[in-house]
Amino acid sequence: MEELVKLPGVGRKTANVVLSNAFGKDAIAVDTHVFRVSNRIGLAKSEDVFETEKHLMENIPRDMWSSAHHLLIWHGRNLCTARNPKCLECPINDLCDFYNNKQVKGKFR
Repeated sequence: MEELVKLPGVGRKTANVVLSNAFGKDAIAVDTHVFRVSNRIGLAKSEDVFETEKHLMENIPRDMWSSAHHLLIWHGRNLCTARNPKCLECPINDLCDFYNNKQVKGKFR
């Protein structure tokens, strides 16, 4: 990680992707989808990408980090979209902080 982020244009997200995909290391890359989904469902509670990464590392077993990263991206692209999340179709809506928040409940049910 330390060596990768020294490269021009490489931040934590890219370094984590390289570590996971190229080197087979356990890593969680927090992109826009991972950030949105993890904070909506309650795996993280942060307005900061690095803090979100730390929360995910604490809440997800290490051997599942890379898989979780890909699953969160898929979920964010297909169901938990930024503007019009498909909460009614979501198989985890009963566990989701966003869906179960009384302020948004009526909007997405």
